[in-house]
Amino acid sequence: MNETLGNLVALTLQHGQYEIRRTTDPQECRDLVNDWAPHLAFIDLDLYEPFIDIVGRGLTHGHTPIVAFTRRRDTALKLSAYERGADDILEVPFTLDEIVARPFALMRRAHGIAVTIVPKIKLDGLEVDLIEQRVSVGGRVLHLTPIQQTLLYLLAANAGKALSREDLLATIWGGEFEIESNVVDRHIRELRVKLNDEWRAPRYIETVPGAGYRFKSQSEVSTAPSSKAAAKSVPSMKSGNDGVGGGCCSSRRP
Repeated sequence: MNETLGNLVALTLQHGQYEIRRTTDPQECRDLVNDWAPHLAFIDLDLYEPFIDIVGRGLTHGHTPIVAFTRRRDTALKLSAYERGADDILEVPFTLDEIVARPFALMRRAHGIAVTIVPKIKLDGLEVDLIEQRVSVGGRVLHLTPIQQTLLYLLAANAGKALSREDLLATIWGGEFEIESNVVDRHIRELRVKLNDEWRAPRYIETVPGAGYRFKSQSEVSTAPSSKAAAKSVPSMKSGNDGVGGGCCSSRRP
C-alpha cells in the first residue's frame, strides 16, 4: 500500500502492540516469510497482488494468515484473492476499529493468541482513546466523530509530511466517491476547534499553502503504559522504516 495509508495502518496496530515489518521487494518478502515466520501478513491487492502467492495459501492451508486490502469494489478480484489464500479482505476506506478487530480475530483463530488491546496511545501532547472515540488534551476530554478520529490518526501517522486534500479524500472517503470540494477543509476546521488549535499559530495541524495539511513535528509516538501486550504481531513489509505498507506485511509472537 502507499506510504500514507501504510503509516495509518501501522499507527492503528499499536493498539495491539504489534511489531511491524514491511517490504515492496518480492525477494525480501520471501525472506521475511521464511526466516522471520510472521504470525500475520497484510497485502495490498491493488498494488502488490503477486505477493499473495509469495506468502502462501493462507490459514486454510496451514500457512501464514493473510489480510488483503483493496480499493476496488470488484467481486471477481475478491473471489480470486480468497481462492489464492486470503483469509480476510478489507476495503479502503475502512474504519480504524477494523484494523484492530480483524487481526485480533485471526491471531486467535490461527495461533490461539489473545492479543491484549491497548485502548489509549499517545501522540505528542494528545492521548487518544480508540475505543471511546475521544482525545485528551491538557486535561480536557474531547469526543470525536469516527471521521475526525480517522483524520487525526492519518495526519499523526504521517507527522511532518504535508498531505494533500486528494490524499485525505482517497484514504478516508475513498477515491470512487464524489464529495464536495470543501469536505476536507470543513472536517479539519471542526477538528481544530475541538483541539483548541489556532490555525494562525497551530500546535498540532498546520496548513501548508499549495500542499495541504501537516501534523506538526512531535515526540516519538508511544503506547500508553496502561497495559501489557499478550502478543506481538509483525507485518512483513519494510520500506525504510518499521510500519505497515508496501506489498507484504506480517506479525508474529516473539
